[in-house]
Amino acid sequence: MSFCYYSKELAAVNFTNVENAFLYEYLPEATGNAVKVYLYGLFLCQNADFDIDLTSFAKELKLTADEVTDAFTYWEEFGLVTIVSREPFSVKYLPIGNTGTKVRKIKPEKYAAFTESAQALLPGRMIQPTEFNEYFSIMEIYGIKPEAFLMIIKYCADLKGDDIGYKYISAVAKDFGARKILTPEQVEKELSAYLLRTAELEKLLKTLSLRRKPEIDDLNYFNKWTKELGYEPETVLFAAKSLKKGSMKKLDEFLCELYARKVFSKKEIESYAETKKKLYDLAVKINKALGVYYETLDAVVDNYTAPWTAYGFDEESLLFIANYCFKKRKNTLENMDEIVRYFHKNGVIGYDAVAEYFVSLSEDEKFLSFVLAEAGVSRKPTAWDRENLKQWRAWNFSEEMIVEAARLAAGKNGPVPYMNAVLGSWKQKGIYTKEQIENAPLKNAGGTHFKNERAYTKEQLDKLIDDIDEIEI
Repeated sequence: MSFCYYSKELAAVNFTNVENAFLYEYLPEATGNAVKVYLYGLFLCQNADFDIDLTSFAKELKLTADEVTDAFTYWEEFGLVTIVSREPFSVKYLPIGNTGTKVRKIKPEKYAAFTESAQALLPGRMIQPTEFNEYFSIMEIYGIKPEAFLMIIKYCADLKGDDIGYKYISAVAKDFGARKILTPEQVEKELSAYLLRTAELEKLLKTLSLRRKPEIDDLNYFNKWTKELGYEPETVLFAAKSLKKGSMKKLDEFLCELYARKVFSKKEIESYAETKKKLYDLAVKINKALGVYYETLDAVVDNYTAPWTAYGFDEESLLFIANYCFKKRKNTLENMDEIVRYFHKNGVIGYDAVAEYFVSLSEDEKFLSFVLAEAGVSRKPTAWDRENLKQWRAWNFSEEMIVEAARLAAGKNGPVPYMNAVLGSWKQKGIYTKEQIENAPLKNAGGTHFKNERAYTKEQLDKLIDDIDEIEI
């Protein structure tokens, strides 16, 4: 025992250093028992005064002695530890290093028959030791039988040629392993299902303008669509025709989108696809009108054009609003969204309603300018003036009475507040017509209104936008 050492209590509140390489490279693929054993052994290495043997070690982790030795044997194959002695059991931890790759140290004789058969399946090139180690590691990690792995290699070679790179073979083998397709019988069943679907998959790839042979990944997608999502094969093909060209991943995203929106039949898909195309076309036009550009339109459609059309707005009304936003330097989708929502809240929906609203705003601006001039105020109408006008109308005063109040306010300090006082007094006394007060006749308060007109040219409406400072939301 050393002169100075940690007590068990102090060791319990201290830290155990674990290399990041272990967490990143090795931990994800290891079993829970293997990770427990490695970390607890590392803790003991850094707290050497704990007196413990194999039996005690296993008891602490609630494992058997054989499970502990199997775990350390697993790590020895990766070169992370060395089993110094089996009796008494002793382990030495080794530095992990930072090689960027992990190669499991497996005795070549274990897979001697496999290596010979694998090379025979790939006569177009020599299989290097690194590649064999990759295959050995996959078989060890996933539990794939060597005979099953050879069937996978043959499938890949038949599909891609006997000079196929090993990364593709590894990817297919890992996919099989992850789906627990481990034995020759299971692999044969999977490949048979793939062969039965080959004609359908070829037709699907052709529809998507993909010039390649079907692969296992394609079958995995097809099984997902037909078994998990419940689409008929001909419906999947119809959905692919809606895309015209793309990838299996794009088709997967489209079918998942349809599934989420409860769109299942060909007729529903046709309607949905047509509507979606119109929404994307509309998004392009609105962005152009606003003077903005988005490389991808999915978010624009989902967050703006789809909700706007769901409110009842048509293309003509939305483009008119977009034109307004551009001219008033509110040319963002967020600003336009505020205005569209305001219109929807107030029941101003559709091109005719929006046009009428802008006509009304233009007339209000002209009328307010006239009222301010009559009151002796030489400035443009403001948001406060517009709010006052709304209030005066809410009190049921006609434009004639509002102008009369403006004339009474001329020359006063604070003409607009004076108008508020006059109109408030009239409301309290029930005075709502000119005949009820003694005053001079009124002049024309604003010219001919557009309100009685029902047909507006594009030039007229564009001019209205110029007349209006902003929409008060």
